[in-house]
Amino acid sequence: MAKKVYLGVRSEPAFFTLLGISCHLRDYRLSYLLNLHLGFSFVKRDDLKITASSNQGEAAFSFYSYRDEERFNSYYLIGNRSESFTLVPEMKQFDFLLFVEGRFNKPEKDALMKTIIKLPSILTVFETNVTEFKNFENLLTDLEIHTMNVNKSPQIKYQPK
Repeated sequence: MAKKVYLGVRSEPAFFTLLGISCHLRDYRLSYLLNLHLGFSFVKRDDLKITASSNQGEAAFSFYSYRDEERFNSYYLIGNRSESFTLVPEMKQFDFLLFVEGRFNKPEKDALMKTIIKLPSILTVFETNVTEFKNFENLLTDLEIHTMNVNKSPQIKYQPK
């Protein structure tokens, strides 16, 4: 039997802001509206695949990413629902999760939330406390591994002829 070794290594604390978005839009339409009204450049990436437990199997959640080079923030738009289960069960009322990784002060966050709530078909936007979720560390680990794998693969850039 293989011996498990646990390392007590922790990196510096990361800063996360988590917004829950409830709407009647498809993922591509929401990312388009965010790009249009906020000046973002969300790019569709491979779906985030999560294995919940042995009896539920694997579920895929839509995944979009955008890196703000000016403010050194990364934005991740993730679908909160799949056919089989909810990504964050404590936030089952939200259709999408918007992770903001990096420093994000209150005026920026308030302006972002005001802009999102004014978009058509958006029902509500709330900021949530990430430390209240029991599996948040696991979700962050899955998100980090997924972004490393996605960034490792070459991006296809379309050139007009």
